[in-house]
Amino acid sequence: MNSISNCSNRLISIVMMPILMIVSIGLYAENNQNNQPKLTPCYMEGLSDRLMCGSIAQPLSDDPSEGEIDIHFAVIPAIKPSYPAEAVLGFAGGPGQGAIDLARVFNHNLRFARETRDIVLVDQRGTGYSHQLQCDSDDLKTQFAFNDMIADLQVMGAEDTQKCKARLNIDLSHFTTPVAAKDFEAVRKALGYKGFHLYGVSYGTRIAQEYMRQFPNAVLTSTLDGVVPMQQSLAAIGGAVDGSLAALFKRCETDVLCAAHYPNLAHNFNALLTQLEQQPVQTQVRHPRTNDLIDFTITKMKFFSAIRFALYGHAQRAIVPMLIEKALNGNYLPLAGMMANVDLTQSLAMGMHNAIVCGEDWPRLTTQTRAQYSKSYMGKAMIAGLDIACPILNVKAVDEAFYLPLKTSTPTLLLSGGRDPATPASWAELAMVEMTNATHLVAPTATHGIGSQTCAPKIIAKFIDQQSMQDIDTSCINDANDKSFFMNINGVAVANSHPTDAANKE
Repeated sequence: MNSISNCSNRLISIVMMPILMIVSIGLYAENNQNNQPKLTPCYMEGLSDRLMCGSIAQPLSDDPSEGEIDIHFAVIPAIKPSYPAEAVLGFAGGPGQGAIDLARVFNHNLRFARETRDIVLVDQRGTGYSHQLQCDSDDLKTQFAFNDMIADLQVMGAEDTQKCKARLNIDLSHFTTPVAAKDFEAVRKALGYKGFHLYGVSYGTRIAQEYMRQFPNAVLTSTLDGVVPMQQSLAAIGGAVDGSLAALFKRCETDVLCAAHYPNLAHNFNALLTQLEQQPVQTQVRHPRTNDLIDFTITKMKFFSAIRFALYGHAQRAIVPMLIEKALNGNYLPLAGMMANVDLTQSLAMGMHNAIVCGEDWPRLTTQTRAQYSKSYMGKAMIAGLDIACPILNVKAVDEAFYLPLKTSTPTLLLSGGRDPATPASWAELAMVEMTNATHLVAPTATHGIGSQTCAPKIIAKFIDQQSMQDIDTSCINDANDKSFFMNINGVAVANSHPTDAANKE
């Protein structure tokens, strides 16, 4: 989950997945002969299986004169379609990620559930192929050279937000979570499934809860992985970042090799932040794609943001101590490599992202919560960004009822990572206060999105099969899955994240 409101990439970069298919189509044709969407074979990157893709037209708003938009979806067919009337519906995170391009991730996380049920992926309105709301962004060279310490972020943020608004030329109020939930139900009806098993990751857990609230009879089970409570603004993420970073420092202190190679890691990190705040570093690095020498300005915000995103996956977390030590000694090449791998403007539809945070999270801020969230460096920066962008974008605030905790008896499985830098376990506890049939599992060493890191896929499949957590052995969720810390520069270039890590940054 990435709570970043600014449309400019300059600001974004620093703050912020043949016969089986016939069965599914046959079910649809039987139930929806008069409104059948055209389904065509399609393929997604990283997944060799052939999918079936299609779209349905949905009204943009309650006003017919505003026209329609196409909502695109893909079906990953079950290996053995034992339950043709059911499917697993995947909700992507962000907010701003499209689900279809993440087919390989959902296929991985739901691989055991897929043995008997289709997986349905819908690009939420404003993302992916469903009327994507994207803004112009700077190239990597400009991002690296940008100095946020001397720029007037208030003026720049306002200008870039105005440009983004003009480019999109649409009321973002039509792209909030309550509106989008209706599109998912329309897809269910169009495909003829009698019920969905929900699987949401990060922000995807929010829209999963909203879908359950609006269409309770369509939901058989719900699995929420990296839970976002309905009652809370995403600006609270700053505290989660600090907690995850503290857990990394503590682990290094208790790891013999890490403690020996990187003594006083937390102190050195804070000292480096202080140095960068007083005087940004100006240097040059090789462009990761062209190999040209380019200017690289390292500021406190850039450095902290790079560390923040590294906390999401185990492979990246393992590099953090070395990255801090190298930077403290004037070597910023590992930092450049880390930053080059994080391009949020390519993975997130920032217009849709802004529709969510400005329509749902910014209005939720109060004097008390602003003071609370601003205790965190990242939380304070995020609130400042929201205060710049949201008045300009003028997204209509969602109804107050949206913030009520979901009250449901639907079998629900909540999953949390003990070292999650975005959605800590306490958030799941807050979300489940009105759930009467819920189970919360915490993987102590996992980060964000434990379906990609643990034995959770097997647990999810069993949960879906019996629509209950009774007698399911969950002990494997406690297995440690840490990676060894890097002790030198060798191997950094190949220490990329697992392909499923990126999809769960939400």
